[in-house]
Amino acid sequence: GCSEITLEKQRRRVVSVSDINSELNEMQVESWSKLTRILTHEIMNSLAPITSLSDTLLHIGKPLDSDIERGLDTISATSHRLMTFIEGFRRFTRIPEPQREPFEVRELIRQAVVLTAAEKDGVRIRTDIEPADTMIYADKAQLGQVTVNLLKNAREAVAGRSDGEIEIRSRIDAAEHVVIEISNNGGAIPAEVTENIFTPFFSTKPDGSGIGLSLSRRIMQLHGGSLRLTANTDRKVTFTLRIG
Repeated sequence: GCSEITLEKQRRRVVSVSDINSELNEMQVESWSKLTRILTHEIMNSLAPITSLSDTLLHIGKPLDSDIERGLDTISATSHRLMTFIEGFRRFTRIPEPQREPFEVRELIRQAVVLTAAEKDGVRIRTDIEPADTMIYADKAQLGQVTVNLLKNAREAVAGRSDGEIEIRSRIDAAEHVVIEISNNGGAIPAEVTENIFTPFFSTKPDGSGIGLSLSRRIMQLHGGSLRLTANTDRKVTFTLRIG
């Protein structure tokens, strides 16, 4: 906003600046959620009868011409894959309200490392939790989903590197919020990717849905926290969780 005041007989202009990034992010997420709900509803309504009919014809019990059978097999398999794909989109719009409970950060990280098999393939994992008995009050399942997703991405980033390393740090910031940083040395993310990295359905992977990071950020927002890319160099890429 902008206003004028008189100070020492001179007119002065006072400009106030507000950071509206969080509000813009909320609006963007709500817009994507609404669009996704509409699209998935319409697609599923059209797809369900096709899937059902092809499955019925395949199991009708009467012999089919081989070409027709192959065609129905293709239709059925493709329809089921598409339905699974659409269900992934639905998850983005159906995140339940966080059910908070107290739990230890080190247990959250330990489970994520096990679930992603992050220590396989020669990838070195370093953890630094300070203090070691740090507790957080959050939805354990949802935060576990976020941590697993970030750790999985980090593992993919260092795949094939003999010096591949992932670092997981936890600390308490000046505002007494728990901060978790997940870093890897897999190389910088290109600028054109970072611009859209949290955009729903954006992916650089051939088989990617583009849901993971946008869903993770939404979960953190529902916790009153944040998920940001805080370092992006050839030596280190870091995603930072701040739990509200």
